Parts: sequence; C-alpha cells; structure tokens
Amino acid sequence: MVIYPICHHATPRSVAARYFLTVSLAFLFLAGIAGPGPALAAEPAALVVDLQGSVSPEVEPFSELAEGDRLTLADDGEIIIMHYAACVESHYRGGEVTIGALGIETTGESVSETSVECPRKVMLAEGANKVASVVLRGGESVTVVNARPVFIFLAEGIERIEIRREGLAVGTLEVANRFARWPEGTAPLSVGAGYEIAFIGGKATQTAAASVAGDAGVTIVQPQD
Repeated sequence: MVIYPICHHATPRSVAARYFLTVSLAFLFLAGIAGPGPALAAEPAALVVDLQGSVSPEVEPFSELAEGDRLTLADDGEIIIMHYAACVESHYRGGEVTIGALGIETTGESVSETSVECPRKVMLAEGANKVASVVLRGGESVTVVNARPVFIFLAEGIERIEIRREGLAVGTLEVANRFARWPEGTAPLSVGAGYEIAFIGGKATQTAAASVAGDAGVTIVQPQD
C-alpha cells in the first residue's frame, strides 16, 4: 500500500495531508490543564498525519509526538509527520524516526519533505460557554481559518462546529471520526472577515474568535476533556 497525496474526495486522513501544504494550526487547550503533572512535562512537537505498516510504539493518526519521542518503522512501515517548529510535513519509510525540538531525524528513507505554514496556538478558558483567551505568534489576537475550513481533533468530545457572524450561524460542520470539513455546496467564508467558532460537545460549548485567510488550512483542535 502507498500513502497517497490528498484530494477533496479522499478519506479524512488523506484529506489532512493535502491541506497541510497550506496549514493554519490552532491548538485548543483548557487553561486548567496547565498544572503540574508528568503528562505535561514535554510539550507536543509534532503531529502524526497518517501511517501504515508496522510502527513501534503504536501511534494513531491525529496523535501528537513530543520532543525525544522515537518511533521504529519496520520495512513496511511508513509515516507522515508534521513538525510544529520546523513547519514541515515529512514522509518517512523504515528505520528510526526521532522527534527533536527543531526538526526530525531518521535512519530510514526520507520520502518527501514539504514546507507548511507554521502553527498557531489558541488557549480556551476552563469551563462551559467561555470565550477563548488567545496566544498566537506575531501578536495576532485571533486564529485564522480557511474560507472552507477543515478541522482535525486530537481527541473525542466535540460533536459539531458552528461558525457564526454577528451572532448568526453561517455554517455547521458535523464531526465524524475526529474530522470535520466545510459542507460542499455551502458558500465559503469571506476572506478578511471576523467570525466566531463554537465547538459544541455533549457537556459544553466553547468559542474562539477567528478571521479568514484564503491560504490557511487545517485547524488542529484539542477538545475539552
């Protein structure tokens, strides 16, 4: 099997690969998880976009990797990884893959490497119905999404997304298999305009301010636990 590049009619995982070519990443964390604990010792450094074959230890698509994590790929093992700081998406086959602070090293075959847009980070306030506090590079105050936004979720918990303008919903995205895409046949969002994104789960709704850019891509979301 070959890991194919993305097209609009491909599976959700392959859809992620193409959109990462012009990616706008937003990582949504609750302020309350910032406390001490071993799980928070290493911040996420990369995202697994797709994989196939034997990879050890086992990882899943749309899971994060931290600095120092090492994966062993068998001869049939392939993986696509997006490194946050290096702003690249890399495809590896076989050998060992090690996540560093500024990039990725491999003893196997580097099939391809593509520059992508650097990540943005959004931090949500703790609790339901709270407006997001935003921490972004370059002094930006809102996250940026595509005119036809695509969302990948790092965990379960969000059932649907509403995108609102002046309090009115202009689009609804249903979440399936931790993936949501702007509905076909729906008019795109207006580039440069301001919107509110509502992440709706079974227990809470949380919102984040957003603006729209034509070259933005996938938005990565860490749902509320």
